[in-house]
Amino acid sequence: MKTFFSTLVLAFIGITFFHSAPILAQHGAGTKGKVLFIASNPAQNKQTGWPIGAWAAEITHPYWEFTEAGYTVEIASPDGGAVKFDGFSDPEDASKYSAFDMLSLGFKKDPSKMAMLENTKKLSTVNPNEYKAIFVCGGQGPMYTFIDNTELHKFFVDFYLTGKPTAAICHGTCILLKTKLPNGKFLVEGKKWTGFASGEEQYADNFVGMKIQPFRIEDEARKMPNSKFEVGEAFASFAVQDGNLITGQQQNSGGAAARLVIAQLEKDKSRYPTYVLVHGAWTDESAWGFVRNQLAQNANVVVVNLPAHGLNLTPSSKVTLSDYVKTVSDAVNAHAVHAKAGKVTLVAHSMAGIVASQVANNIPQKIEKLVYVSAYLPKNGEDWLTLSKKDAQSKVGGALEFSADYAEAKIKKDVIVPAVCADCPDFMKDVLVKYHHAEPAKPLGEKVSLGAKFSSVPKYYISTTQDNAVGYDLQKAMIAANGGIKKVFEMNTSHLPFVAQPQEFLKILTSIQ
Repeated sequence: MKTFFSTLVLAFIGITFFHSAPILAQHGAGTKGKVLFIASNPAQNKQTGWPIGAWAAEITHPYWEFTEAGYTVEIASPDGGAVKFDGFSDPEDASKYSAFDMLSLGFKKDPSKMAMLENTKKLSTVNPNEYKAIFVCGGQGPMYTFIDNTELHKFFVDFYLTGKPTAAICHGTCILLKTKLPNGKFLVEGKKWTGFASGEEQYADNFVGMKIQPFRIEDEARKMPNSKFEVGEAFASFAVQDGNLITGQQQNSGGAAARLVIAQLEKDKSRYPTYVLVHGAWTDESAWGFVRNQLAQNANVVVVNLPAHGLNLTPSSKVTLSDYVKTVSDAVNAHAVHAKAGKVTLVAHSMAGIVASQVANNIPQKIEKLVYVSAYLPKNGEDWLTLSKKDAQSKVGGALEFSADYAEAKIKKDVIVPAVCADCPDFMKDVLVKYHHAEPAKPLGEKVSLGAKFSSVPKYYISTTQDNAVGYDLQKAMIAANGGIKKVFEMNTSHLPFVAQPQEFLKILTSIQ
């Protein structure tokens, strides 16, 4: 299940960031980063005269695995533009050779997916730093379009040398017959790898009654120095991993190769910084939707949903500040294990500044740095109510409406937009008002207990100069009173800088070292 708020935000992200057909608003879609597929442009087989290209299953099956695991897939090709499926791989082809392939049929029937194939990125324009893995797809085309493509070979080698998962399957592995490391040795020398087998080539030749390919990958691989080319059962799923090099044998191995990449990406988490993002009052984890996926391109990103917010159904009357602190602490502890250097960057918005401060005091050894975003920055013994009463610029304090038992508080609807996000897109203004929910009141008056451990954590502050929820003057006063902020960044926005100016926000956040 997902909140409608989450759905709307994610749909808007698809329009804002990608400027293409809107992505589906799947809960968790693309939140772990991006994987680049490289596929062949259309060509002609000189042996048979057939039009050739990419094999459908070698795109669609890995695509399914990666997107189900939470990654965004983008597709590039040497020339950019259109990528076409090989005829025999089309589940609707008259040959019925791939009629069983329901994944490819579903992909083919989705206009947004087919639009990806018509508008692939030109490989020379791709920034490899945006991707956590690459995956070279096969088909009949690569034997002509990849084998002598030195630009592709260099791209593959350079990516491999970063240590990130680098994969190729089926006839896409033909590039490994020629790709060399800077020392002049073949990339696959001494490494286990696989590709389309000679026995499978013979079967295909027999099936059509002629020689299909200009050469056979296995035959050439056996001639290479220190060759460790491996072959599994014919046309069965078979994939091989040697370090960060992952290869699949043929069209039925794409899913297996993708799963090896996904497993390696889990192990690779320690190479990236980890951000734990904590939302403020009157919202939930979907507040970070405008920046989450892009941040995940070069980071591990964890969004915390506080008790009684969003999908958490804990009654407001039962929520305390300690519950908030435990929820965030549990997230930090769980993800610091896999984080770079065993520490996370804790990012707190608004009210969550109170929560994050207590977390930092309790487990400072797990926090690399603490970033406040237009947030409350308390001293020992302070609480939200104490600080908010000092805020002459805020429109929130005078617009609170409490439930009869004072267990919950919400903002008057006509004040929400001017107080929280006057510079947000109109779309978001409507969402903020329509899905505004009451906030547990008790944590707002509970005091933090901070000491020397809190002081030991490096702290940064992203200040918002046009803020009507946590006034700019109060922000400056808290920063001055705390005395422990290493650097202050200013954004000329309202209370939601990651919504009003997401790119600028990301630029600042990722610059904090």
